[in-house]
Amino acid sequence: MTPKDFLTNRNFCPMPWTGLMYNVDGKVKNCIRSAGALGNLKHNSIEQILHGDANLATQRNMLANQPGANCYTCYNLEKDKTGFDIISDRVFYLRELKQVPLDTYQVDQHDLRTMDVRWTNLCNLACVYCGPEFSSRWADEMQEPITRPDSAQLEQFKQYIFDHAATLKHVYLAGGEPLLMKENLELLELLQRVNPDVNLRVNTNLTKTTTQVFDRICEFKNVHWTISVETQEDEFEYIRFGHTWPDFLENLTRIQQLDHRVSFNMLWFLLNYDTVFDCVDYLKGLGFHNNSFVIGALLTPEYLNIRHLPDSVLNLLKHKIQKRIDDRPGYLLEDSYRNMLSYIQEPFEKDLTGSFDKIKTMDQRRGQDSGKIFTELYKLK
Repeated sequence: MTPKDFLTNRNFCPMPWTGLMYNVDGKVKNCIRSAGALGNLKHNSIEQILHGDANLATQRNMLANQPGANCYTCYNLEKDKTGFDIISDRVFYLRELKQVPLDTYQVDQHDLRTMDVRWTNLCNLACVYCGPEFSSRWADEMQEPITRPDSAQLEQFKQYIFDHAATLKHVYLAGGEPLLMKENLELLELLQRVNPDVNLRVNTNLTKTTTQVFDRICEFKNVHWTISVETQEDEFEYIRFGHTWPDFLENLTRIQQLDHRVSFNMLWFLLNYDTVFDCVDYLKGLGFHNNSFVIGALLTPEYLNIRHLPDSVLNLLKHKIQKRIDDRPGYLLEDSYRNMLSYIQEPFEKDLTGSFDKIKTMDQRRGQDSGKIFTELYKLK
């Protein structure tokens, strides 16, 4: 590999050699975008997984300028695009890990430089599009506990991560809610001692800024807050069940006062099909840059997919999005709009009635009435 190969090999990504994503159920993937798992800690050690057949096959493919089997999400996001202002984890990690020695990229090599470890599914919210896998509150509501690796397997994995703390370039804290996880506190205290210049990226619902984890993060200088939000006020409180809009704004003000980067991770789906644009405009009015917005169409659960909307509504959305593209906002915001426009033009089998039925079931379970909040959507019923 040469530096030029990083840019000319559109199939190459550093993650099969330098990263891992772990989820509470034991699954290990190259990254959160990966379509499939490399293995599970319930059955194999982390070393066996990273040097196993699935990861080696991806490494061989990429070195031969062939696509990774589980990497189509990034490839689709990059299709027909050039430059680096695009929403792709592959491009993100190419930039983030550009200092990794090139001789790392050989078959059966792995040098951990970035990690995305969801130690548990602990979360104080039950956002409508989430589920037990990523939210303990969802797991309690649905009475679907997550089976984790046993204590010995988890301890071995944790030791592997902590043993590599000094050489990590990038640490992604997500969840669940990362500001609540005691394991993150342990990791951050270790990083303060051995790797204080590490780049931290924190994906948070921003409900709690009074935790020890939050306090530790504030002591690092290279921090990128990625905040989950996609609409405002009553809609916000329905979608992000368990949070309040005034508390969110208060915590956002606190984050703004830090000398840290702030971005917004916004999902686009049935309930906020039009109001997501108002939310963008509101946050821009607070001073946030066009490069602070990453908007992606929600893929699961399918009943909340935006493409269930009638074609007449989707056509109105196409015009609205195209107008925003024509205004040339640039940066990640413009790429988000282009991805949104492309997505709603893909074929889809609609079942809006089924969507309303499932939303009604959730309303009954939670004692809510979505019809009083999403009035424009219910006019389509």
